[in-house]
Amino acid sequence: MSKAYPFHILLVHPPVGSPAIPPWGPAQAAALVAGHGLSLEQYDANLDFFLTYLLTPERLTGFAHLIKRREKRGGFDKAGPRTSSSTASLLADLAANPEQWTRKIADVGRSVALLRTGEFYQPQPCLAALKDIGDLLDLASLALYPSRIQWGRFCNTTLRDWPQVEDFVGDKDTNPFLSLCQGGLAPRLDRPELRLLILFVSAADQVPAALTMARFSKKQRPGLHVALLGNHTLLAGAGDYCDSLLPENDPEPLLDLVARLGGPASAGDSAGPDFSGLPLKDYLAPAVVLPLRRPAGYGSGLMPCSRLLAVMLGQERNFGTQGFLSKDDRLTPAYMAELASEMAGERPSFCLGLVCALDASASREEMAAAYKAGVRLIQWRDPAGQLESLTKALWNVSRAGVWNHVMMRAEPESSLAQGLVRFMAANANIAHSWIRRQPSTSPFASPAEQPEKESAAYTQVARLPGQPLWHSLNDPVHLLLYVNRHGVKKVMHWRVRDEGCSAYSLGQDLTYHFVKPKELPPGYLDEIFRMVESGGSVGTKWVRHNLERAFLIGYVLEEGVIVGNSCLKRPRSEYVEAVNKQSGLDLSQYLERGYTSVRPEYRGMGMGTKLLEGLTARVGNRKLFSIIGADNVATQKMALRNQTKQVATFYSKQLGKEIGVWIPAWMLDE
Repeated sequence: MSKAYPFHILLVHPPVGSPAIPPWGPAQAAALVAGHGLSLEQYDANLDFFLTYLLTPERLTGFAHLIKRREKRGGFDKAGPRTSSSTASLLADLAANPEQWTRKIADVGRSVALLRTGEFYQPQPCLAALKDIGDLLDLASLALYPSRIQWGRFCNTTLRDWPQVEDFVGDKDTNPFLSLCQGGLAPRLDRPELRLLILFVSAADQVPAALTMARFSKKQRPGLHVALLGNHTLLAGAGDYCDSLLPENDPEPLLDLVARLGGPASAGDSAGPDFSGLPLKDYLAPAVVLPLRRPAGYGSGLMPCSRLLAVMLGQERNFGTQGFLSKDDRLTPAYMAELASEMAGERPSFCLGLVCALDASASREEMAAAYKAGVRLIQWRDPAGQLESLTKALWNVSRAGVWNHVMMRAEPESSLAQGLVRFMAANANIAHSWIRRQPSTSPFASPAEQPEKESAAYTQVARLPGQPLWHSLNDPVHLLLYVNRHGVKKVMHWRVRDEGCSAYSLGQDLTYHFVKPKELPPGYLDEIFRMVESGGSVGTKWVRHNLERAFLIGYVLEEGVIVGNSCLKRPRSEYVEAVNKQSGLDLSQYLERGYTSVRPEYRGMGMGTKLLEGLTARVGNRKLFSIIGADNVATQKMALRNQTKQVATFYSKQLGKEIGVWIPAWMLDE
């Protein structure tokens, strides 16, 4: 065996990362160093960690027993205030619902397998599987406290500097990677022809496992050359754990090392990674989605579109790839528009997710072309520029049918960031999802991601049940596949109920009501007042007075919550006189149509238009007008759809802006 393969390299992807997508690093290195007289093995230790050392009935049962023993010994008594609350809650749930946890543990194989099937695309079974897996990872984390393992993430609050890492590496109680080393890595280290082990580190969450595996390997095979390959910042203090530190984006040191150790000096194919050595069917997704990163051999330059297209088509042909997730922020919408032109009008069968800096570069034409190239998801970061330009770019992306996901840095916020947050909170139909990235308290954990909260303006109104579906689809691979299968609008409108296992679609069960103020159920007038107040487009001094005396109020219910409202007001005489004076009209006998407010999650469904239609249809022989600010483009469009025309304008000193007076066209003809 050793004569046939005189030089063997083991390429390892350490935990913890997403188990839904293969790693780029080992696949790229495999293509780069492949040559005659050399054998390679790619070992995705991250996937093995999840499938073999965490999510099995045997392991989870062992974790449950360990938790009981640690609890008896008082092993959770030193938990911090924030941790102690979640720890106590989980311990209480384990004690109160043992049969439920036994079922989850027994069915873990079924939950894992479901994510690889077509059932993944059905929200209810998908949510149930993801929730059970998340709960079981919490169970494992409790057994390994203070280590915490989540989907694609790892942290240990005691690891704040390199000396603590030294203690962690050998700690059998809290280091979950030692069993992986003994069961998964050790047999691979026993190959006598093994000359080089490379551990690829692309994220802070991988550093503890990579160092554990490096230290274990040096003890197991003292003469083996162990290299850590990754970003210098991540591995700045890792020199004592390995023989070589290799840079992430420069292939020359890797090739030199292989040659120095006796391997072939010539490089293989540096253009495209070789995923053939990875178990592509085992990843926790129903389709093969491959990563896209800067290929070796292009330095700081960008691969020509024709070459990238050839690589993707080859991977589609060879591996049945249905999606690509880019980690290269140079693959912009403009680049993808060029890629579309290389396709000569043919629609690809794969979908694409991008990571880009948020600026004003996403034009409407580019996004239309990028959609044709397969782009379905853009993860935006580092917003820069003018707020108006950024919101226009987000609108162009949304209009093209592409999902906008914005990653914001946490405090302190610039005025641009504050304005962008306000826009995103008010326009869920444009900024489909957004998170804040909290600074990490440790160099050995990635920044925590905090999902968006409800719109700050609407915190005073009744809470919508559950949370957006994308909160549960927190792996970009899963979100990309869902958007590609169902489309942006459908995914955007799905919402997960509070129990976490079922979903409903916003707008699927709307009921419209048109009543006199006195006919409103108890509490509804207060809620409609808060809805109008939250909308922020009118002064609130006279809102309650006008609602109580309104001719008719329209409101929309779903899931027991008022999600939209409007009304026909009997305007105060002094208000009508002021409008008459400024507009030159006589509106003395008119009703006023206004106080239209629709929750951000329901915008874009035509609810405001239907409310206005319903109110107008019930006006009888009365006439009505509306006051709409010149800057309120959305309401103007709604008025136009409702066959309403602007008949006069005036400048309001009180509001500091131009105001339009609008009247239904059919009333003007009478």
